[in-house]
Amino acid sequence: MSFGSGPVPSHMPVNLPPPVETSPGRKRVYVNPPVIHVGTGSSELKRLRWTNNTGKKARFWFPNASWLFVGPPAGYKDFDNPFVVEDGERLELDLKNNLGFYDYPYHVYCDASESEAEGNSPPVISCP
Repeated sequence: MSFGSGPVPSHMPVNLPPPVETSPGRKRVYVNPPVIHVGTGSSELKRLRWTNNTGKKARFWFPNASWLFVGPPAGYKDFDNPFVVEDGERLELDLKNNLGFYDYPYHVYCDASESEAEGNSPPVISCP
């Protein structure tokens, strides 16, 4: 597989960095990248990988997860509740093949900022 001049990664790394203080007493976590482009054909991603580097627990919730992902991560029976990811841990989810055109907003609550992480308000998985 190639993307531009290099190979397409089998997964898309998404980082939740430590919170930044945006005003006195207010902390924010910014998802990087804020928009994940899944791609199509030979450039289609197979897996998404979020790494929690916030310093505390993060909770991920995907309202339309069953449309997007093959199944929930190990230890979860479905997509009904948020996935809890401890600091320094990863959440990896396999994408379904041939996703249609759609944007899938998702939510990440971060204990480190005591609020939702921000991305593209909220972060988005964009297909294709």
